[in-house]
Amino acid sequence: MSTMDEITNEIKQKNQEIMQTIQQLQQIFSYFSKLAADNEDNPSENIISQALEKGSLSSFNFTGQVTDLSYFSQSDTMPLSAIKNIGDENIKEAVKQNFDKAAQQGLIELDGDNIRITAKGKNYINQPNFVKAAQADQTAAYQKSIAKMASANTAENEVQMCVAMRGNYMNDFTVFNHTNKINLSSVINHPDKKTAKQILSNVKKWQKGGFVTVKDGVATITKSGKAVLASAGFKAVSVPLTEGTVAAAGNVPGAVIVATKKVVAAVAKAAKAVQSTTAAQKK
Repeated sequence: MSTMDEITNEIKQKNQEIMQTIQQLQQIFSYFSKLAADNEDNPSENIISQALEKGSLSSFNFTGQVTDLSYFSQSDTMPLSAIKNIGDENIKEAVKQNFDKAAQQGLIELDGDNIRITAKGKNYINQPNFVKAAQADQTAAYQKSIAKMASANTAENEVQMCVAMRGNYMNDFTVFNHTNKINLSSVINHPDKKTAKQILSNVKKWQKGGFVTVKDGVATITKSGKAVLASAGFKAVSVPLTEGTVAAAGNVPGAVIVATKKVVAAVAKAAKAVQSTTAAQKK
């Protein structure tokens, strides 16, 4: 075989490999898109229950205020272990005292290893003033937990970077442009349970498609997921999420803040300056 024939055959083989790769990406992206349009029921509660069983996550931010009774807006019963597992001893003691008073008032009652809300209790937590106060307390508790997450194990010269997720199936997947894994505790603990469940439902679909794995409350992108993320088709239909500091990401109303990576403070400051300049130019 001549040198020219060898070169020609090599080019043909490479072209075939490229075409196969393109076809595989098209198939993966097509399946990703199909899941996005799929209306079948993929309950996010499964992810929540698995995370709670295997990890130390809590789906509720206890504050020590009477508004902690808003827990029962998502479930008629609460396991006693939910209170026992509260890490802050001061908050735990305050919760116990408030729940004792609520029991004396007939708002809740003990049912085996669970606490159950009564009809009187349901009426109490559905009052507009209580709902408003509970939302304020839960939001403050969530922001406090995010701030704590940002400072945990962060050196003096480091800044925790984050991304704000909003429940969009395509756009939220771009969180993996900035990290290979996300801890779902930030999602589960968010006070806006509607948004949290939407994000968890999307994670469940990503898991079903083989784009992420979920273990111990952590979603990790797979090789197939990375292929989708890099494909031209996905980039054409998604709006990438912006990475920023906790302060910047936390300013997005109603968004769920997830940690991505820690960076040297000087780098974070420069990145924030670029974001401010870009935002000013758009105006």
